[in-house]
Amino acid sequence: MRTRQVLALAAVFALVAVSVGAAGLAVADDHAGDDSDSDAVSADELTLEDLRSDGTRHGNSPDSVRLDGERMMWVIHWPADAMSSNPGDPQDDSWRYLSPGETVDRNSVWLRTINLNDVEETTVHVAYYEIGEREVRVGENTTRTEQYAKNVSTEEHNVTLQRGWVMQEIPLRQSDDPREVTMWVEGSEELRWTFTHESIATTEGLPFSTWGGALRWASLVLILPIGIGGVLSLAGSKAIVRRTGVGPQWGFGLWSAAFAILAFIIVVSFWGDLANLLVEHPYALAIFVIAYLFVLMLETFDHGVRRIRFEKSDLTPTSSPAGDRAVDELSEREQTLTVISREDQPLSVATPGLIPFLARLIGGGAAVLRTVDPEHENADERGETDTVQDPLTCRVPVKEGHVDEKVYVHPLSPDVVDFEPEHFEINVPAPESADEWLSFGVRAFAMLAAVAFAMSIAGTVAGFLTLVAGVAWIAVRPVEGYARVWAAPAHYRSARATAISLAEETDDAQTIEREREKRIQSEITTQRDIMEAVDSRDKTLIDGMFGVDEEVLDGGD
Repeated sequence: MRTRQVLALAAVFALVAVSVGAAGLAVADDHAGDDSDSDAVSADELTLEDLRSDGTRHGNSPDSVRLDGERMMWVIHWPADAMSSNPGDPQDDSWRYLSPGETVDRNSVWLRTINLNDVEETTVHVAYYEIGEREVRVGENTTRTEQYAKNVSTEEHNVTLQRGWVMQEIPLRQSDDPREVTMWVEGSEELRWTFTHESIATTEGLPFSTWGGALRWASLVLILPIGIGGVLSLAGSKAIVRRTGVGPQWGFGLWSAAFAILAFIIVVSFWGDLANLLVEHPYALAIFVIAYLFVLMLETFDHGVRRIRFEKSDLTPTSSPAGDRAVDELSEREQTLTVISREDQPLSVATPGLIPFLARLIGGGAAVLRTVDPEHENADERGETDTVQDPLTCRVPVKEGHVDEKVYVHPLSPDVVDFEPEHFEINVPAPESADEWLSFGVRAFAMLAAVAFAMSIAGTVAGFLTLVAGVAWIAVRPVEGYARVWAAPAHYRSARATAISLAEETDDAQTIEREREKRIQSEITTQRDIMEAVDSRDKTLIDGMFGVDEEVLDGGD
C-alpha cells in the first residue's frame, strides 16, 4: 500500500508540473511593433467606409492574393493552434492564406511577394479600429442608427523587399479583445487586406507584478482549490467504492497515460481555446488535477479485492493399474475473476473496466457471488442454495503468480462460473398510462432545454454532447450482473493432493508388475511351479513396493 501511495504522489507531482508548464507556454509572438511609427496616417481622416475597403480578390487565386499592375502580393499567417510550427520559416507548411472574416491570433502577419527588380523600400500601413453605433439625426424629427469606426489608431512599417521570393513580417499590436484591422501598401488602392485580430490569451499581461502577488495568486487559484478538492475527492471516492466494491481497475499507469494523451490532444488541437480558458478561468487547471487525483484514489481503495482463478476439471472413467475403477482428467477449464471479500459485505464479483464501473455505480453495486448445487433438494430453479455459505470453500492460496487464490469448481458443474458482467442496455419502454407519458414528456423537455442552453453558451459541440448525454439518460439503463459457482466440496482439495502423492507409487507398482509377469511366464512349467511362482511374485511385489526385508518377514531381528 505504501508503494502505491508513493507512486500516486509522484504521478500527481509530475502531472502538476506538466500542466503548469503547458499553461505557461506562449506559443504566439508578442511583437509590440517597436520598429513602427504610430499615427503616421491621421486616424481622423479614416472613415468606416475607407477602413472596410478591401483589395480586389481574384476567383482563381487564394483569397489574400492582390494584383496591382505587375506587382503581386499576398498575406499569410501561422495560427496559434499550430504549436509545433515555426512562424516565419518558409519551410514550415503550417501557414495559411489570410481569408476575409478570419481572425488572426498571433501578433504578426507575413507579407509575401516575388520581386524581380532590385531591392525596394516600401511602407505598409496598419489601422486598428472597433465598430460602434450612434444615432444620427435625419431631418428635424427623424433619427437613424449608423455604424462608425471608433478607437481608430494607425501605425506604419518600413519594409525592405529583397530580390527574389520575399517574406516580410508585419508586427501587430497586442489585442486582448477582437479588433478590426486594415493593412495596405502605401501608394496602392489594390494592395489592401482587412481582417480581425485577437491575440492569443497567453500573450496577455500577468495579474501580478511581484513575487508576493505570484504567491498569493498561486495560493488562491491552484494550491487552495487542489487542497480542498483533494479532501472532497478522498471522501467521494471512498463513498463510491463503498457502493461499487472497487474502482475501474485500470491501475495508476493506464490512468496516467489516459490523462496525458487527453491533455496532449486538447493542447495540440484546441490550444487557442484552451489558452483563453486557462487565462480567463485559471482554476480550470486545478479542476484537471483534482480529477486526476480522484481517479487515482478510486484505484487506491482496493482492500479485500482479490484476483481468483476458478478451475474445473473435465473427468472421464478409466481403470487403475490394478484394474480397479478410476477416473482420468481429459482437460481443464479456468476463469479468472475479481472477487471482493469484506467482513461487512457478501462476496461479490466486479468486472474491470470503466463501463462496468459506471454500471455498478448507477445500478447499485457488484454482482453477489452465489453458491449453486443443482443436485441439492433445496435448490431453486437456478440451482442456488443457502446450504453452503462460502462459495470459495475449496480454495488454495497462490504465493507466486498473477492471481491471489485458486478455487476448485465441482467437476459436474456445466460452467466454470455462471457469470454475466454488469453492463448497460438500451431500454425504452413504451408509455402506457398518463403518468408514464407525463414522465417521458418531462424528460424529453428537460433534455431539449439542456441542449439549447449548452448550445447558447458553449456552441454546437457542447450541444451535441449534451444531446448524447440526454438520450443516454432517457434510453440507457444499467443491468446488474450475476455470478454463480458450484464449488467443489471441501475434501476435493485433499483428494487431489492425496492422488498426486500416490501417483509415483502407482507408477512403481505397474512397472514391477510388468517385470515380474515376464519372468514368471518364462519359468513356470507345472501347476506346482505356477503356485510357487505366484507366491514368489506376491512376495517380491510387496518387497519392491514397500521395501520389506526378508528378515522381517521371517521374524528375524
